[in-house]
Order: sequence, then structure tokens, then C-alpha cells
Amino acid sequence: MYLDLAVDFAQEDVKGYAEIMVIVASADGTLVKEELAIIEALMGRCMMHPEMRVDVRNLLEKPPALDLVISKLNPVVLKIALRDSILVAAVDGEYDVSELKVIKTIAKVAGVRKKELSALFEWVKTGWEWHNESFQHLGLV
Repeated sequence: MYLDLAVDFAQEDVKGYAEIMVIVASADGTLVKEELAIIEALMGRCMMHPEMRVDVRNLLEKPPALDLVISKLNPVVLKIALRDSILVAAVDGEYDVSELKVIKTIAKVAGVRKKELSALFEWVKTGWEWHNESFQHLGLV
């Protein structure tokens, strides 16, 4: 996983960021292994302390309220969380209506316009296509 702004988040911001990932993953009422795997990867990318990871994992069955989490986060953290929440929502191959509702709420609070949000969705689509090409290069598909 690449490093980006998330590696410099304060620990309280990292926790809020991870909580948003949990909220998105659990929005449709079903957690799949791909969602759990990407949340783990994103927590690792943020250099989240192992004890805090346990706290976040414990939220998977009963996620916190979105409005409480986003009210504590600054715009930079919200925008990175928005980007990565789209990855979490996409990882199982489809966007659920409930996931999209959460994503749109985050975008609104973060001040991200529809055009920018559409560009993020396109970025995720392109990214998954790029990633899946590796399987073709390796003769695995």
C-alpha cells in the first residue's frame, strides 16, 4: 500500500478515519472479507497502533454514528476518508445504496462538489482496472 497524507494524521484523526471505513463497510448490513481486508490495509497504511486497531475491529458489529464521527474530523481527514470510503464501498464489486448515502454525506460535510466526487468514483474504477491487469500479466485470469 502506498503512503500518503494519512500517515501524518494525529492518532485521534486516524481513529475517526478508520471509524468512517467501518461505517461504510457495514452500511449495507453485510461485512465481506474484501471489506475487512481493505480496512485492515488502510489501518496499516495510517500506522494505526495495534491496540487502536482492536478497538476499531470491535466496532464492526455496532458502528458509531456517522454524524458524531465526522463532526470531530478536520476537512483534510474528511477528504482522505471520502476517497478511501469509495474504495471500501467498491471492493466487493458493487456500490450499495446505503454505502452511497454515507459517501454523499461525507462529501457534503467535506465540501466536495458533485464533479469532484464523480472524479473520485472514476479514479477508483480506473484503479481497480489497473490492479486487475496484474492478474492478466501473471496469467492468473
